[in-house]
Amino acid sequence: MLNPIDYSISKFISFADEKTISQIREIAEPKHFKKSDVIETRGESGDHLHLIDQGLVQLGINGIDGSRFNLTRLGPGHTFGETAYFLNQNIMYDANAESDVVLQKLSRANIDHLMTHSLVFSKALMAVSCMRVRTILSYIGDTLGMPLQARVAKQILSVSESAHNASIISLRQVDLAHSLGVSRVSIGKAVKALAEQDLIKLGYGKLEILSRRDLVDIVRKGQRQL
Repeated sequence: MLNPIDYSISKFISFADEKTISQIREIAEPKHFKKSDVIETRGESGDHLHLIDQGLVQLGINGIDGSRFNLTRLGPGHTFGETAYFLNQNIMYDANAESDVVLQKLSRANIDHLMTHSLVFSKALMAVSCMRVRTILSYIGDTLGMPLQARVAKQILSVSESAHNASIISLRQVDLAHSLGVSRVSIGKAVKALAEQDLIKLGYGKLEILSRRDLVDIVRKGQRQL
């Protein structure tokens, strides 16, 4: 199941070449996790990076009451840990394995070596960091200025795009609510309005896009209000 903002950030491997990936695998420590395993916990030392080889990793924040706020889900080719590493801070999220996962763990010494000897590696890390800043700024702008229905339409299209423009996508309304920072009730009203316009068809844990063009129009109209 995809989170609405999953994969909206380009993968690290899309900015790196095969030589750089080979260099990473030569010096990194492979780490294996089973589904539901805890990979790392908020507050731990952030002196490393992970490159995902296989599986899905869920980043979120676990509450003391047992609740969890999901931030994003990353897949093969993505990295995580850049913020804590470069700012020399502790990890700001809880990372869990959403499936069986294989990671390549780069220590501080590994990263320093690669950044010293590989311009491609350094540029790839910078590109990923810039993409994440752009995504966050776009999210803030949407939240402040776009109507909820337009934001929901944009998220639906984003999930579809990440799934190779699939018309039927796995998407729960609770995931939309978490990603957009609004109540489940508000999301329910927004998706119901889109369904009543015959733009989408709702199903259990999924939905079908009936009119991609009209969803795009709703997003564009919402963006003009910014």
